[in-house]
Amino acid sequence: MLQSFLNRSSSTLVLQRLQEGLQPQVLLSSLAAGLVTGIIGVIRAISYASLIFSGALATHLPTGLGMTVVSTGITILVVALTSTLPGIIATPLAAPTTILAIMAAAIASELADAPPADVLSTVMVAIALSAMLTGALLLALGLLRQGERIRFVPYPVIGGFMAGTGWLLTKGFFQVSTDTPLTWATLPELGQPTMLARWLPGLGFAIALLLATRLWKQFWVMPLTLLVCAASFFAVLSLANVPLEQARAAGWLLGPFPESRQLWQPLTPAMLPQIHWVAIAHQTGSLLTVMFVSLLSLLLSNSSIELVVGRDLNLSQEMKAVGWANLASGLGGGMAGNQALPSTLLVHDIGASYRLTGLMAILPAAAVLALGSSFLSYLPKALLGSLLLYLGLSLLWQWLYQAYFKLPLGDYLTVWVTLILIDAVGFLQGIAVGFVITVVLFMVNYSQVDVAKQVFSGTTSHSNVERSPAEEALLAQKGSQIYALELQGFLFFGTANYLLNKVRDRTLAPTQTPQNTAADRPTEPLRYVVIDFRQVSGLDSSAVLTFNKILKLANKYDFTLVLTNLLPEFAEALERGQGLDLGRQRCQVFPDLDRGLEWCEGLILGQILCQLTQPDDSAPALVNHLTHSFLTANQAQQFMPYLAPHDLPAGYSIFEPGEQRPELYFIESGQVSVLLELDDGRTKRLQTCSAGHILGEMRFFDKTPLSSSVVTDTPSRVYSLSRETFNRMQQEAPDLVQALQKHIVEILCESLIRRGEQLRIMQ
Repeated sequence: MLQSFLNRSSSTLVLQRLQEGLQPQVLLSSLAAGLVTGIIGVIRAISYASLIFSGALATHLPTGLGMTVVSTGITILVVALTSTLPGIIATPLAAPTTILAIMAAAIASELADAPPADVLSTVMVAIALSAMLTGALLLALGLLRQGERIRFVPYPVIGGFMAGTGWLLTKGFFQVSTDTPLTWATLPELGQPTMLARWLPGLGFAIALLLATRLWKQFWVMPLTLLVCAASFFAVLSLANVPLEQARAAGWLLGPFPESRQLWQPLTPAMLPQIHWVAIAHQTGSLLTVMFVSLLSLLLSNSSIELVVGRDLNLSQEMKAVGWANLASGLGGGMAGNQALPSTLLVHDIGASYRLTGLMAILPAAAVLALGSSFLSYLPKALLGSLLLYLGLSLLWQWLYQAYFKLPLGDYLTVWVTLILIDAVGFLQGIAVGFVITVVLFMVNYSQVDVAKQVFSGTTSHSNVERSPAEEALLAQKGSQIYALELQGFLFFGTANYLLNKVRDRTLAPTQTPQNTAADRPTEPLRYVVIDFRQVSGLDSSAVLTFNKILKLANKYDFTLVLTNLLPEFAEALERGQGLDLGRQRCQVFPDLDRGLEWCEGLILGQILCQLTQPDDSAPALVNHLTHSFLTANQAQQFMPYLAPHDLPAGYSIFEPGEQRPELYFIESGQVSVLLELDDGRTKRLQTCSAGHILGEMRFFDKTPLSSSVVTDTPSRVYSLSRETFNRMQQEAPDLVQALQKHIVEILCESLIRRGEQLRIMQ
């Protein structure tokens, strides 16, 4: 019953889509967009065939034309039916075609003494094999859902690849128009009057295409311009009384070709004995290049289409669609195809984003295959070459001229280097060198980024331990013995060496630290280098070596290296890589920067800190602390009866996170910390208080319950003032309440000033 329901639902959906496709508006727009993009695809297919089957392969042009046109039809059909974007158009593209042209010419040169049938069969199988390998690669990546993981190509490499394609298309224009390659040796020959007459018309047609397509953006501009160029060509022949046979003999028209025959020549088992597999094996580099370039073209086209249509495409699904299309094209004896960005955008502009558009787009290809080879002899070489030159000049203009104003100089030079190597050596070599240059530029630029997000001394930035005025004064005087760096990013040989230089400069020239203001320049010899790893994402072996060098500086210049927020994997790398003895005399490790600074400050303060943190019988009474803080001796004596004493063990929680308890605590002895629990389970110390300090002022005045906890670090003796007792004090001793409130305001103001100073240092 469920199966029957699903079948009816599926049939209903198909009928609905069929009805939508038969609506007049959909039919007309799909027909118009399909025919225009199909005609453009066929014209390009003819140009691509002329490029591949030129020179020694020129006699096989009809077969080559059948191959490129069949590839166009198959690719359009399969992608139109399987893509996630209705109305997408896919055809053979210029970049892979230039590589196929180079591969075909190399095979023809290697088999120069072989029978023509062997040469043709070998070239056709090599081209079909490139399509099937490309299809298998894209299909595998799509099935493995790797679409979003391979958007990795650096922009300068893309630019070099596109510029190299443009230059090879430009050279292909001369090959198609004159049957002579563009090289330094052939330049004098191409300058002869007879040669000028063969390629100058094509140059004029290409310029006309460039001007027309930039002045008018309508979809009919390119087909109409090509039609006008063809008409003008034959008009000039007529006015000059030049017969077609004479024009063909002069090399202005294609041909002559044998009698009319079927264009499409599929691969058959009878061709197997004619195939020279060794020659194909020699073109392994070209086959791999076609695969890589096709993948690159798909990434570029997909990203551009997403930008224009305003929606994200499933790249893995698009890979599967194009992969199936290439497999079908290769099995049919065709070449590799891909998403055609201009044609797809044209369909989008016309408003014909329907799958029916792709079905309509195969009609021109079917018409050309039905005509056979009879019409080829009437095609002007200049017209076919002009389309190649138009595509080539467009790419060169974009990536050699316009890119100059958009790219940094290093990236722009990378485009040129990639272009030159593509022309001189090959696509894969040029792209590989482009990758290397981009990586080197990235490392150089990244190494210039200050790996130390913050650099400060112990004079201006302290731990969160609340200290007495005498201790604060001592740290202000001696705090420059501490040199702290908060690192960021990934530490590799470039940034790590920058860190080493910072520490070395501070060690060798303690009074010449440019990061500090005149008031903050160190006046004390360096005793502690604190390095915080909280924002470090990783480090390589060179960075590990750098820390070993810093430790050697510590031994030489008698300072201690303090590492904070050191993840276990970083600690393991430092110990394993260079044998750093973490936690020993010259290298101390603490869970966070605050505790690392506290340790350094404690050693500077010496016996004072020891007295504050170790409760014993000699600790001063609370009366003395109150007298030194905000009360007179007489007021302190009056204040004590309002307080309740508490002896708390270490680790006792005075306040829990979110707890609302209106009590004020006065520390007589011991040490108490305010802790914030982090998402990863660790705690961050916000403040540490010792004898004479007050706790709970925010909670006492009914503020929103805080997310921090207050815990004793050592056995402590504290006194509490409850809200009820405070209210009674207001009635009985208002002068004590006034003094207490004034003192709390001073504490809060000092806290704000201290945080503001820390922000200034950070900035």
